[in-house]
Amino acid sequence: MNAIEINSLTKKFKKSTAIDNISLNVEEGEIFGFLGPNGAGKSTTMMILTTLLKPTSGNASVCGFDVVTSPSKVRQNIGFVQQDIGIDEYLTARENLQFQCKISHIPKEQIKIRIEEVLDLVELKEKQDEQSITFSGGMRKRLDIACGLIHRPKVLFLDEPTVGLDIQTRRKIWEYIRKIHKEFGMTLFVSTHYMEEADSLCDRVGIIDYGKIQIVDTPQSMKNK
Repeated sequence: MNAIEINSLTKKFKKSTAIDNISLNVEEGEIFGFLGPNGAGKSTTMMILTTLLKPTSGNASVCGFDVVTSPSKVRQNIGFVQQDIGIDEYLTARENLQFQCKISHIPKEQIKIRIEEVLDLVELKEKQDEQSITFSGGMRKRLDIACGLIHRPKVLFLDEPTVGLDIQTRRKIWEYIRKIHKEFGMTLFVSTHYMEEADSLCDRVGIIDYGKIQIVDTPQSMKNK
């Protein structure tokens, strides 16, 4: 079964076309990489899939729900970690997660359990009561990912999760992404412009450039070609 289905999707902004008639399927439980340079159409596609933008034409569904006609159903089933870190720097790690639990309508009796779970997963338990402003870039990104996980989405979107981080921190984030996938078995849709990131993490990769899908295949098959 497909977790994400995209059919003939187009998005135009006045005189420019950000994505041009793309079609793509992502299977349940897959780590799918969306690879392309800056301005290729990655973020626009992701914003449509997360219901933040409406397409000009074509259609897309996530977890069986149309992103235009059933946006609230889509949002109930997804997590979205944007390129810019979305945590509140003046709250502690635990307070950020508590806030996320409240806006995700997680039952009160589940909140403590969920917070402990994700703090363990991203290895921030020892820092949970410190203000996030004191965290390194990699720690902030780990907390941001934890906030995207707290409501246990079926599909997690990660928009360039390691951009601006040094190579050692990037590889550490890759480890956490693999842990998330193994722990929850969720579908991950990861946009990146790092070829090594797509190669290391993803089951399949779709390359987009100038708003068009150029190829979709496994990293190994692409390298063999």
